[in-house]
Amino acid sequence: MNQKRFIDVVRNNGIILVILLLIIVTGIIERNFLTFNNLLNVLRQVAVVGIVACGMTYCIIGGAFDLSVGSVVSLAGVITILNINAGVNEYIAVLYGLMAGVGVGVINGVLISLIDGRSGEAFIVTYGMQVVVASIALFPSNGLFIAGRVSEGFFKSLGQGVMPIIIFLGIAAIMEFSLKKTKYGRVMCFIGGNMDVAKMSGINIKLNRISYFAISGLLAGLGGVVLCSRVTSSNPTAGLNYEMDVIAAVVVGGTEMSGGSGSVMRTVIGAVIMGVMSNALNILGITAYHQQVVKGIIILIAVAMDILNKQLKLKEMAHDKVFA
Repeated sequence: MNQKRFIDVVRNNGIILVILLLIIVTGIIERNFLTFNNLLNVLRQVAVVGIVACGMTYCIIGGAFDLSVGSVVSLAGVITILNINAGVNEYIAVLYGLMAGVGVGVINGVLISLIDGRSGEAFIVTYGMQVVVASIALFPSNGLFIAGRVSEGFFKSLGQGVMPIIIFLGIAAIMEFSLKKTKYGRVMCFIGGNMDVAKMSGINIKLNRISYFAISGLLAGLGGVVLCSRVTSSNPTAGLNYEMDVIAAVVVGGTEMSGGSGSVMRTVIGAVIMGVMSNALNILGITAYHQQVVKGIIILIAVAMDILNKQLKLKEMAHDKVFA
């Protein structure tokens, strides 16, 4: 590997390399850390974040953010458990939870499309939606846990054993195929890379962006359903700070924060790495509050590196044109 290639690898994967170093050090300190059982447990834990992160990947590639995903996780769980407790068929109850997620996503997409919003406007709109949805999730139980009267069956199976992992990886594979092999995915990258040019090309920007938020809402809702299935109860604040974990997984996976480029399968890698890192920090005795600080720093570094990479690419292109 020549020097330029090595520098490019470090520049594009610097955060991943640092986190992997932390994981290796923790594995040396704690022998049980890198065991099969512990890593399988980590995969179960990151499955929900990973499912939601797949939807966020589409939003970010399409040139926007969805900060409402954490609240949607909470709301979908509350709606599903309330309906199951009321005697509604569990398939219908799950459908209601998913529909709530899609509904929030569509509203986000419509509002952002009406104001012709870019990433900044999307940030503000979805943050406002986050507050509204989080408040709605608190109403039925006044902010308290809702115990689920759940029997063995379809709903309970969604969150047990390796099923969350299968759901996570299955969704990621389908979405990666759609992103890389279909016109829908190519248009998504085009819109995120240069929305003005995409608009002049006759692409229906509004409809496409609404679909990205609808998918994000759907997968946030699915994440909420899987989460409450795993614990057979609903916590109206279960999705608190999920958006930070989700965005961290996406950016660590290498999706450009400015849009136009990314990979769902790399988001899977990002989610797993972040999950293993959190597990390592737990083993090292780092509190949950301090872990949030670490995740925030990782996001800031990722954004800074994304900007730096773009500037370096522009300089390289300018240099190549001059000496062509």
